[in-house]
Amino acid sequence: MKWRCAWCDKPHDRNDPPCDNCGHHKFEKAVVPVAPDDPDHEREPVWVCPECGRVHQKNSPPCSRCGNARLERRVPDESDYDDELSGTSYVDLLSARYVAGLAVAAVAGTVLILGLLGVITLPGTGGDVPGSAESVNGVDLAETETAFVAELNDRRADAGFAEYERHENLDDAARVANQRWVREQAGEGSGSDGERALGELDGACGGNVTAFRSYAVVPDDVRATAFESPEALGTVLVDAYENEVGGFFETPKGRIGVDVHAGPDDRVSVTVIAC
Repeated sequence: MKWRCAWCDKPHDRNDPPCDNCGHHKFEKAVVPVAPDDPDHEREPVWVCPECGRVHQKNSPPCSRCGNARLERRVPDESDYDDELSGTSYVDLLSARYVAGLAVAAVAGTVLILGLLGVITLPGTGGDVPGSAESVNGVDLAETETAFVAELNDRRADAGFAEYERHENLDDAARVANQRWVREQAGEGSGSDGERALGELDGACGGNVTAFRSYAVVPDDVRATAFESPEALGTVLVDAYENEVGGFFETPKGRIGVDVHAGPDDRVSVTVIAC
């Protein structure tokens, strides 16, 4: 068999289309497997650079690798293919620059995932907020947030209102909004994170946010004992919150989120979201 139909693969002795099986009008030369020890079989010659060993399919000097002006004709034998047949892998197909590119992409992807999960801080996602989210004048701000909610709930209960339950999504939204507020107060932001803050709610309020307040307490405007403990600071912040919202009111979900952040001048900024 020297020819076969390009459509149905039927063998033919001559290149004389159409195919007598399917009628296709194109034949192609058949590739017939030949045993390596066939005495009539001879491999196609190649041209090898005597300097660097680069194999070329045609005698077309100079060498494409080293520029040598002479190539040698050689008919390869089985030993020339041993390494290729036994050790080829997908890794061999990758050049050094592609491997480096894949490594850089993998690292960048890992950093992005860790940033989205909050394991590390990415530029522009909160790490550039002036001041501190940890403490002010030695007072822990996370404990202050807890004290704030406890004091607010005590006052609500005394006034006959249901207590709030702190919610993680509302806390996240309050944090984003408060960082925006702090940057604005420092003249470093434009308030473009508002939609992002509401996006952090992720349905926790059902589209109904009853209270959304950002405000600041300046050390000179409060009593000296405000920074003695988280409870003392929380009480001062609740006082300011009552003034901001004008009293207490019921909310459909009974959920609250709060974030407290200290600016560079110890100005304490607070954002409260309730629904």
